[in-house]
Amino acid sequence: MNTMTISASKRACILSMIVVALSSIPGCGQADRGTGTGNDKAEASVKSSATQTSRDEEKKGNTDWRILGNGSDAQHYSPLDQINMDTVSRLGLAWVADIPSLDGLSGNPLVADGIVFQSGPMGRVFANDVRTGAALWVFDPKIRYTREMSLATFWSLKFNRGLALLDDKVIVASGDCHLYALDQRTGKQVWDSQSCDPHEQYGITAAPRVGGGMVFTGNNCIDSGATRGFVDAFDGATGQRKWRFYTVPGDPAKGFESELYRKAAETWGTDWYDKTHGCGSVWDAITYDDELHLVYLGVGVPAPWSPAMRAKDAGDELFSGSIVAVNATTGEYVWHFKVAPNDGWDMHPSMHIMVADLPINGEKRRVVMQAPKNGFFYVLDARTGEFIQAKDYLPQDLILALDPKTGRPTYNPKAQYWKRPGESVAVSPGPLGVHNWMAMAFNPKAGLVYFPAQIIPTLYTPDPEAQVGGMLFDMYYGLRDESDVKVAGYLIAWDPVAQKVAWRAEQTMPWNGGAMATGGNLVFQGAADGTFNAYAANSGKRVWSFDTKESIVAAPSTVLIDGVQYVLVPIGNGGSFAVGSYLATHASTMATRGPSRLLAFRLDGAAPLPGFEPIAIPKPSLPPQPEDLAARGRVIYEQSFCADCHGLDGASASGTIKDLRFLSAESHEAFAAIVIGGIRYDKGMPASPQLSLDQAKAIEAWLTNQAWAGYNKQEGILPSPQQVK
Repeated sequence: MNTMTISASKRACILSMIVVALSSIPGCGQADRGTGTGNDKAEASVKSSATQTSRDEEKKGNTDWRILGNGSDAQHYSPLDQINMDTVSRLGLAWVADIPSLDGLSGNPLVADGIVFQSGPMGRVFANDVRTGAALWVFDPKIRYTREMSLATFWSLKFNRGLALLDDKVIVASGDCHLYALDQRTGKQVWDSQSCDPHEQYGITAAPRVGGGMVFTGNNCIDSGATRGFVDAFDGATGQRKWRFYTVPGDPAKGFESELYRKAAETWGTDWYDKTHGCGSVWDAITYDDELHLVYLGVGVPAPWSPAMRAKDAGDELFSGSIVAVNATTGEYVWHFKVAPNDGWDMHPSMHIMVADLPINGEKRRVVMQAPKNGFFYVLDARTGEFIQAKDYLPQDLILALDPKTGRPTYNPKAQYWKRPGESVAVSPGPLGVHNWMAMAFNPKAGLVYFPAQIIPTLYTPDPEAQVGGMLFDMYYGLRDESDVKVAGYLIAWDPVAQKVAWRAEQTMPWNGGAMATGGNLVFQGAADGTFNAYAANSGKRVWSFDTKESIVAAPSTVLIDGVQYVLVPIGNGGSFAVGSYLATHASTMATRGPSRLLAFRLDGAAPLPGFEPIAIPKPSLPPQPEDLAARGRVIYEQSFCADCHGLDGASASGTIKDLRFLSAESHEAFAAIVIGGIRYDKGMPASPQLSLDQAKAIEAWLTNQAWAGYNKQEGILPSPQQVK
């Protein structure tokens, strides 16, 4: 473990600045990085200053953003209104903090006592001063890739969707199944607990959630169907595991933990365990309800995705594809609502779960709200899970109707590709969904929910050799001439009571960032094209925009510090592809793949935005390869999970996941040793020993031709007739 901190003298200096006024003390400059934490006397001085600082801040009405979504209801709302419709035109950059993370940032920034905390991949945490952006400390658990790590762990270490604050601790998860608790002031590790096993098909990309003194975390199996999903609860003070809730039953031959799982197993059909072990991944969605003392879980679907590859007499395959409520203290099952019965498209509800009190039929009810992948907005009773209502908010051709009493879908027969053997079937939405994990926001005054939405039609082709879901899927299908449905992106304002769109703002592309609503009648949202925007909450008119030059996927936060309202948003390389890189070549350009940064905005801010130099695609070192060999290589590339990291066309979001159009002559020389033998496992590239040399050569041919296509486009060279074909 390694915690990088500023020196004791610098920390004392910064804390003094907080008390008496910024920049009024000579010698207090940009934080320097060191490895020590200072002596006991200095630590005591810092703690004393911190106590005084906290008292002073309370007098000034300073605010925090301590929980993802700014409260246990996860509404991503702030009543702050200094920045409003009349003043937003004065909004400018207050400061820019470069974050030392090669991979992009996608977590909601949290703020406590004047410090902003941002998580990054590999379990890192970055603490900065809210007033100045000065770096205070960096926590790095120094994770090392090993050959024994599962593919899910390799993949998950590249992404991190946020952290949690509990009392005086920062809680962060790493992709290799660990949870770390850190001291908020110093970044020192307090405890380390392990949830899943990184040597099995598990990884963690989710932000931990907190409530009732406990920490909750889920995991993923990269939709392999190889492992059994679950959620763990840990004691926030000690890191001791308190309970575990399995999302699917285990091996029937070994018996069941309780009657609950025996009954759940009956819904999976005959001999189901021979075909799949689940997973029922809780990718991200966990919400703690402090009023009902429940924890709501969004559970992923089973794999393989094709129902024809699972038990033919399967029922609801519980608790996959469901929203589940459990007792926060014990983890005992309370209720579930099945969103995706007999799912074949990965339309899971492991998305943001929001809680609110709404007037339903003239009566105030506590409800759970969610917009899962399938394009419908659901409202459920929070106490019982009873279906209240749902309606689709964008065109989709997957579901014909929902039962008005139960909410169960009637699927469109044309979308059921498993009933059309030998065919590739176009479906909208595809696996990225109409809404994915990006945060929704709720303005209780306006009664509207705001969230990013998209149309990404996908061509499904069943393939038992594919490592993800037993499926090949062309997510670029909506960009092709043969598709009747085209790719699009929107910010939706949804009335959850009237079940209708209040307004819809069109965006330049899909896969846009999470939303935040404020008391200033504004909705803030970052976009894949690099713009950070403010919209009028009641009309959807864009009233302010700032070009950050980099893709944004995280939801922003806002706080009041010393009478000044700040808006904080992380940006950076790879941030807009934190669920995979399929849309890398569409959802960004080389010009929007810059370094990881944290931006702060305030009224009359005038800080400059540093630039960065986009990297050009070099001329490939190999000549163009035969088209038939490259075509075969593309299929193998997709089957072997390569696309899930490096992008469907080899054009990843870069960072530590390399854009394969940049392959050097050295990498070509060692290609088989890298891909099959795993000689670069220590850099995060796992081995694929199941591949033959011929298969590796085919993949290399495919990537070589992709490199030529990218290079020629960049240089303005027209493609050859073969490339057009």
